[in-house]
This record gives sequence, C-alpha cells and structure tokens, in this order.
Amino acid sequence: MLQPILQTHGLTKKYKEFTALNNVSLTLRQGDIYGLVGRNGAGKTTFFKCVMGLAKPTGGTVAIDGKTSNLNAARRRMGFMINPSFFPYLDPRENLKYACHVKGIQTRGEVERLLKLVGLSDVKKPFKSFSMGMKQRLGIAGALLGSPPVVVLDEPINGLDPQGIADIRAVIKSAQEQTGATLIVSSHILSELDLVATRFGFIEQGVLLKEITHKDLHDHTKKSLIIEVNDAQKAAAVLQAGVGAAGTVTSDGRLILESHLNEPHQIARALINGGIELYDLHRQETTLEEYFMRLIGGGQDA
Repeated sequence: MLQPILQTHGLTKKYKEFTALNNVSLTLRQGDIYGLVGRNGAGKTTFFKCVMGLAKPTGGTVAIDGKTSNLNAARRRMGFMINPSFFPYLDPRENLKYACHVKGIQTRGEVERLLKLVGLSDVKKPFKSFSMGMKQRLGIAGALLGSPPVVVLDEPINGLDPQGIADIRAVIKSAQEQTGATLIVSSHILSELDLVATRFGFIEQGVLLKEITHKDLHDHTKKSLIIEVNDAQKAAAVLQAGVGAAGTVTSDGRLILESHLNEPHQIARALINGGIELYDLHRQETTLEEYFMRLIGGGQDA
C-alpha cells in the first residue's frame, strides 16, 4: 500500500460556539485524486485552510510526509487553489510569470507548459475579461506551478456550465497524468467527482463520515432490477413463488428487485410464464448522490 503523503488526526476547528471541523482524520495517499464530497458549508474549505496553514486548528494534527511539526517548508511545496485571484489587467502568461517570481520558481518552460496543460496557451486578453471557466483553469495552472507533490483544488467546477465542467474535468485528469501530483479536490457536484476521483471522503457538518475507494464505492452502492409490468403486485407474487425473489412495489407501479441481479433472463421468463405482461426490465445502480444522501441520513445501506 502506498504511504500517506498527507494525514490529519482529529483535526478540529471552532469559531466561538460553532464547530466547523469536528475530529477529522483523513488520509491522502500518493497518486490519489481524492474527492472531498460535501454540501456547501460542510467544512471542506475550512479543512483546506487548516491543512495549508491559512487557519489555525483548535485541535488535532496535520502530518505532511509523516511530519507533524515545522510544516512551513512542506506547505510551501504544496499547490492550492481557493477562490483563484490574479491581477485583473495582466494576461494569463504575465500572471503566471509574476507568480513564479514571487514563489522563486524558474520560469523557463514552466509557464508555457502549464498554459498548454490547462488550454490557455493562445489567450492574450487580461484576466478581468476571462469567463469563469477560464479563471478556474488559470487557478489550476497557478496551483501546479513548481510541480508540487500535493495540490489542493477547492470547488474547481463551482459556478460553471456543463461545457466548463467537462473542460475542468479533463484538465484535472491531465494534470494528474502529466505531473504525477496527488490531488485533493472538493465539490458538491458529486456525479462529477465520481468521474475523476480514485478515492472519496464524505464530510457533513464538519464530520468526516467515511473514506472509500472508487472501486469499493461502486461495489458498495446497491444495484437493483427495475421492472415495468401491467400488474406490479401480481408480478411480485409470481416472482416470490417462482424464483424466491422478493420485490418492492413503488408508488408509480414499478417493481424493484435487489436480488437476482445477474439473472434478468430468469426473471423475465418467470414473469411471462406467470401471465405477466413485461414492458421493461433494466438494471440500475445507486448514484453517488443517492449514496451520499443515505450516508448523511444514516441509512442502513450506506
């Protein structure tokens, strides 16, 4: 198993009586694209600020490469994008060159490499005239300056249209593939994180509820057979008697099976032999959103 590159243990942050983070223990491994999933106000940005040293935790520890003290040097080697902000009158190339100067990064080839990666190589106009998607892409380029081993991206697809979201998704994948950086990406658009993340952490009201790999998540999400027939109640009785499959009849007259998922032919045969008119039968997987809602609601399947 790959060694953790960043860990928190019992990380807590309080603002007077309000607890923004409550005992968060999270593990980021080398090569991850870690999706931090949570609704707006769940504590994602506060978590990032504590990790980056922009906010002082009330309790707990942050470990970078196994070290929990003197983290300033390690933090300087991390990249982050939280509300990207650049000089409005400079173009993307000028903004990145200035950022390199401030960070002491050699600019030879670095700026052009990153502008190409995020698709802004040919852009000459100033930052103030950028679309939201262009601003986010430049923010990602800024986070990648100097080839940091860990990159934090806070809500990189927030406020984007579908095309902008697809563009950022492609940039995130390319960034990880081309640089080998470990990325931690937050979002409340769960279906999008599902398309890029290798591991997930689910956070709600400052509490990290669960960590899970992409594979385990999809193995864990419950699958079902959705059946549309002329008489769902009769169909349920036929399947119970014929193949021992217990189904649930929904309010809209469909029949849901959570067993015999790999035997749709057997289910169809039993229904037809039982005199049921079969209109449709397909398998459905629980979405990431449904999984998350069950998780924060304490559902038994989470």
